[in-house]
Amino acid sequence: MAVLSRPQGGHAGPRTGTARTALALAFIGGAAYFAAESLSFASGLACHGGYAVLSASQSAGQSDGGSWVPRASRGGEAAGFAVDDVVNAICPDDDVRYPGIVSKVNKDGSFVVKWDDPDGGPETHEVQADAMQKVVIYKDYKVGEAVQAVFPDDGNMYGGTVSKINKDGTFQVKWDDPDGGPEDSPVVPKDMKYPPIPFDKLEVGQKFAGKIHSVLDFGAFVDIGAEGDGLLHISRISKERVENIHDFVQEGQEIECWISGKRDDGKFGVTMVEGLKESGGARRGWADLTPFLDLSPDNWHPGLVTGIAPFGAFVTVTVNGASADGLVHVSQIKDGFVNDIADELSEGQEVQVRVVSVDMDKGKMSLSMKGGFGDGGGGGGGGGGMRAPSELFAFQDIDSSTWLTGKVARIVSFGAFVSVTSGDATADGLVHITQIKDGF
Repeated sequence: MAVLSRPQGGHAGPRTGTARTALALAFIGGAAYFAAESLSFASGLACHGGYAVLSASQSAGQSDGGSWVPRASRGGEAAGFAVDDVVNAICPDDDVRYPGIVSKVNKDGSFVVKWDDPDGGPETHEVQADAMQKVVIYKDYKVGEAVQAVFPDDGNMYGGTVSKINKDGTFQVKWDDPDGGPEDSPVVPKDMKYPPIPFDKLEVGQKFAGKIHSVLDFGAFVDIGAEGDGLLHISRISKERVENIHDFVQEGQEIECWISGKRDDGKFGVTMVEGLKESGGARRGWADLTPFLDLSPDNWHPGLVTGIAPFGAFVTVTVNGASADGLVHVSQIKDGFVNDIADELSEGQEVQVRVVSVDMDKGKMSLSMKGGFGDGGGGGGGGGGMRAPSELFAFQDIDSSTWLTGKVARIVSFGAFVSVTSGDATADGLVHITQIKDGF
């Protein structure tokens, strides 16, 4: 499968010049593994810089037995922009969003944004209003509240307690551990936030106000003020089937959500459908996959379809009394092209599947409903990668810099599937929407 990627660094300011795309050749046989892999939860602090737009909710703000946690101290979009507004704006050079301040309002309705960290690039850019998000600075901290705040002397963030509300709009923060320095310091609101909610304080079914941090084809990551972002899978956005996630959520959007499940590694999922908890297919990867390690990829096993997604179906497989969940990628449902998975499978349907690969480290199992690879049942996989179907062997030695002629077979919201030929072999690959051309 031809996959084009646009690398992005972790720098805080806009890049100089336009990022170039890089071509990499992968195989459609690995698409099932990639789709399952992409469902792994993402972790990381839900804050950037010191801005309150991504600061955490106060866990003490729960009410009604801890069922609701307001997300009070993070920003959101607001109508209209003015000079000195703190914003997150898309840099025209690379289409990536960065923090900055509005320094000028132009007569044509655009704005001049001064970047917090130009990173060697221009200090300002002209940006249109639809490429900007206003960062609303929370200013309603109360005396006695625990906060994290930037210590003025070194610019680092430390724990403390609000001891006084100053007349100039700053807050006096008494540091938890002065370490020989001043006992307290005045701090401006934009350099303060509530401490993140500890993972062990999150409960399945608990309701939060969250903000969409990023949107991908399979779901979105949501900042609820916890130690990491929660995964909102595409199947948990609505009771109805979601064909295009961008029709339902977008970056920066405020939502109400519920904790749908927690994992032992400190990651968690959320849902926009109240009462929808992770069970069956949604708990894939949590079960012990050891009984499935040495199964031949040519052997068939009974399975039950527990979930349908745009990229495939989740199936619970039972072998010798042990059950676990795996993914049947859309390319592994049947020989030939599958236009709509719902036309082939439905939840609750009993199917026969083969275990194609098991990844113990990631807790993922890839399945297939297509015929075997003809290896006589040998090579029962351990914790390894995907076994490629025989018709793809013709592509595995092609250099990533080699251009192939292809025919567009299908258009989807996130890209296009293209049929390519090498010798007598033909296979389908994905050209992601970001890899169709340079630029947006």
